[in-house]
Amino acid sequence: MTMIEKFKPKASKRTLFFIAGVVWAIAGFNILKIAAEEFAVMSSLKEIAIILGLIGFTIFFSKVFYKMFNKHSKRIVNMENEEPCLFAFFDKKGYMIMAFMMTMGISLRAFNLISGVPLVVIYLAIGLSLSVSAVSFLLAGINYEKTVEKHLVA
Repeated sequence: MTMIEKFKPKASKRTLFFIAGVVWAIAGFNILKIAAEEFAVMSSLKEIAIILGLIGFTIFFSKVFYKMFNKHSKRIVNMENEEPCLFAFFDKKGYMIMAFMMTMGISLRAFNLISGVPLVVIYLAIGLSLSVSAVSFLLAGINYEKTVEKHLVA
């Protein structure tokens, strides 16, 4: 065993689902908080922003986040190591997507590229998608045996 392997933080596969759920919940909460702050100062079109945000959520979750949840669930369940690295709840591509999304979100706000209805719509759609994904990961961890049955490749 190498020195790096000896000190690498490890977690069970089940724990990876809980870690992913918590990470996604924190991200979702923070994005929804920004959407709520922007929503609070809007003077009009609030109903339109909510409706469009919910439509965006439905599309974004079903076309992007649900697929990512399934991909990561299958990858975690099928890992050879029963106690992988604590950070293995995402793969490299997942971390790159997260970094890209964070960079875009920070840039949009830092440079005031969008505000009002467009910001609320985008942040509501992404924040809800992250939050529902977080719940999905937490439920996958709670129902780990069923998650394994669903995603294990023989």
